[in-house]
Amino acid sequence: MDPHPRTSSQVEGPMPLAIVGVAFEFPQEATSMERFWQMVQDGRTASTEFPSSRLNIDAFYHPDQERPSSIPVRCGNFVKENIGAFDAPFFSIAPEEAACMDPQHRRMLETAYHALEDAGIPIAKCAGSDAVVYTGCFTNDYLSVLQQDYEAEQRHAAMGIAPSMLANRIRAQGWDYLNVGGANLVYHPNFMKMMSDFNFLSPDGRSWSFDQRANGYARGEGMAVIVVKRLADALRDGDTIRAVIRNTGSNQDGRTPGITQPSQEAQISLIKDAYKQANIDMGPTRFFEAHGTGTPVGDPIEANAIGKAFSDHRSAADPLYIGAVKANIGHLEGCSGLAGVIKALLVLEKGLIPPIAGFTSLNHVIDAQALHLCVGAPLSNRHAATN
Repeated sequence: MDPHPRTSSQVEGPMPLAIVGVAFEFPQEATSMERFWQMVQDGRTASTEFPSSRLNIDAFYHPDQERPSSIPVRCGNFVKENIGAFDAPFFSIAPEEAACMDPQHRRMLETAYHALEDAGIPIAKCAGSDAVVYTGCFTNDYLSVLQQDYEAEQRHAAMGIAPSMLANRIRAQGWDYLNVGGANLVYHPNFMKMMSDFNFLSPDGRSWSFDQRANGYARGEGMAVIVVKRLADALRDGDTIRAVIRNTGSNQDGRTPGITQPSQEAQISLIKDAYKQANIDMGPTRFFEAHGTGTPVGDPIEANAIGKAFSDHRSAADPLYIGAVKANIGHLEGCSGLAGVIKALLVLEKGLIPPIAGFTSLNHVIDAQALHLCVGAPLSNRHAATN
C-alpha cells in the first residue's frame, strides 16, 4: 500500500474507503471474529430448530406446503442470547421506552457501540462529530406482535424515527466516518408463512448454496455494524485498517421471466462496471463471495454470471473460487450483505479460502468447468485476492 496516498480529488474513480471497526452477533456461537471464522473454516452450519423463545414451531409446522395456516419449515439460524436482554440504562433509555423499541433496534445500539469501540472511537469523541448512519432491516416482526396489543402498538407507533434516519445522506465532504449496519430477528409466523407460500424457504432449514439440493433459503438472525472512513483519513489517524472498499455498485435486472428471477446479463454488467469504475484489474481476483441463497434458479444464474464476467482472467489451472456464507448462517436478509463483507474480510486476513458448508454436488446448470469456477472446494490456502 502506498504510504502517501493521493487525495480523492487526485484519484480517478470512486473514493477508496477503509473499514476500521467491526462488530456483529451472528447465529449460535458466531459472535466474535475468531468463532465466526472457525465455523466458516470448518464448514459448519448454525441451523437448528426454532427455539421455544421465538415461537412454538409445533403449533405452526406441517410438511404440506398447501395446508392453510401452517409453515412447512422447522429450522433456521438463530442468535443464542436472549433477544429481550438490553442494557437500557447504559444508553440513558427509560424502561418504558425500551419496552416499546423493536429488539432489532436495541441490539443495533449495542452492536454499534461495540463497532465504535473496535474502531477506537470513544463515545465522547462521537458527540458533535459528522457521522453518517446507514441501517437496514427486512421485517417488522415486533410490530406484528404489538398489533395484538392495541395499547402497546400506540406507544410503539409514537416513537417513529424513520424521517430523521432517512435524512442522512453522504456528501462528497462533510462527514467524519460512516456507521453501516443491518439487523434481522425472526420470531413471528406471519412473514414465515408469506415467504413459504412463495416457495422462497427451504423445507430443510438449510441454504444449500450452489448445490444440487438447493430448494430455497434458510432464514437467519444477526446484527452487524462496520465503521468506515475515507482511506486517506484512516491512514492519517493511524487506524487499524481491516479492509479497503474500492467501489460499490448496484443495478436493475430489467425484464426477466419473473420479478424474483435475476438477470444474468445485468449481473455480468454490474461486476465488470464495478471494476472498470475503480480502475481495478480483474486478473488478481481469486475469490468471490457470492449471494448464493440456495435457490435452484437464482444460484446457477449468479454462478454463471460470475464465471462469464471473469472468463478472460481465469483458467482451468487457476480457477475462480466462489464462496457463500449463507450456507453457514442462513440468509440474514437485512444483515446478509454485511455478513458477506465480514466473511470476505476474514478470507483476506487469514489468507485461506474456506469451503461451502454442507456442499456435496454442484447444481448441474452451473457450467463450472467451462467457466473455470471452483465451487465447494475444501479449505484452501491459495492466495485469496477477493471480491
